[in-house]
Amino acid sequence: MVRSVDSRITSLVRRDRLLAVAFTVLMWVFLALVYFAASSVASSTTVSVVLLASMLMLGAFNTASIVGMIRTYAANRDLIYREDILNLDRARQQRAGVGRAV
Repeated sequence: MVRSVDSRITSLVRRDRLLAVAFTVLMWVFLALVYFAASSVASSTTVSVVLLASMLMLGAFNTASIVGMIRTYAANRDLIYREDILNLDRARQQRAGVGRAV
């Protein structure tokens, strides 16, 4: 069964969204681990507060950029994914044609 290009685009968008969310969650976990490790050796409370503020700013900006990326991919999904799918299909057909010629 050959899937339509639109259904393949939908599955790619879904996969990319899932990966972006997973990356964001892992980023926050990693930032929290680094914060707790660094704050345990921080020389003062001020340093710990600065570390916390830095962690929150970095996480917020990265989360905002990933949300923006997801929105852009959803809005321009045809432009982003259709050409890639068509090129993959073309390459697959060429490989199949070369395999038969030999």
